[in-house]
Amino acid sequence: MSIVLSLLLAVSIAINADVVDKDWEKRTTEKLAETVKATEILWLDSKDDKFLALYTTQTSETAHGAAIILHGMGAHADWPQTIAPLRAQLPEHGWTTLSIQLPVVAPENQIEDYGQTLQPAAARIEAAVRFLRERKFLNIVIIGHSFGAATALAYLEREQRQKVVALVAIGLQGYGFVKPAINILDLIEKSKVPLLDIYGSRDFRNVIRRAPDRRLAAKKGNNRLYTQIEIAGADHYFNKMDDVLIKRIRGWLDKAAPGMSILVNEDFDGNDEKDENQPEAQ
Repeated sequence: MSIVLSLLLAVSIAINADVVDKDWEKRTTEKLAETVKATEILWLDSKDDKFLALYTTQTSETAHGAAIILHGMGAHADWPQTIAPLRAQLPEHGWTTLSIQLPVVAPENQIEDYGQTLQPAAARIEAAVRFLRERKFLNIVIIGHSFGAATALAYLEREQRQKVVALVAIGLQGYGFVKPAINILDLIEKSKVPLLDIYGSRDFRNVIRRAPDRRLAAKKGNNRLYTQIEIAGADHYFNKMDDVLIKRIRGWLDKAAPGMSILVNEDFDGNDEKDENQPEAQ
């Protein structure tokens, strides 16, 4: 019996390995690393592999904390829609960003196989959190778009300790079709961190139609820190409305994840320095 179980386990591991398109990820991220603009282009270690992370430090007079940015299905860490504007513009407003590459399913596989990426994705998010804490960030938020938002919710459910102080979910929709299925409403009900559920009035039908259900799930879970915002005229990718999206996210983060801001002195030997009267933590 033990031999049979061992064989089944080996087959299961092989199947999971085949689901993720590591060749595509390698080609795409290596090309990104050569062309993208960021303060640091990093290769972080998760439990199983190394992955690309684009680290961009804040450039404002006041530092608020750090945001881990998660892309959607079939995208990458500098996807031109939604992801690139967030990771490049939030630093102008005091938020250091760390946009990470999530596992991508091989094109010959089915879209429902994305359910099998949740575990390796959680390991990557954990590695990103660990990196930011090593950089002395304590005020850490996650901003996820589409499937990236669902991935973040799944990650937060598994966390025993609260290492992330808030979540921004952009264009959040149901993923009952992936295997294993993701019950978004259940995850929202269980979530205890401040959660911004933001979407467009021209978003995907599923996003708009289930908006009342998401509000109800948060109410059932007694999450008083849940906020839902519909942006008039915006589609799922906030095309030509990046500025509006970022403004609304910033405004919400100022209330939900204020942290302990640091005043930056740019005249000190060309390096950043905190005002000595301000707290040290981010």
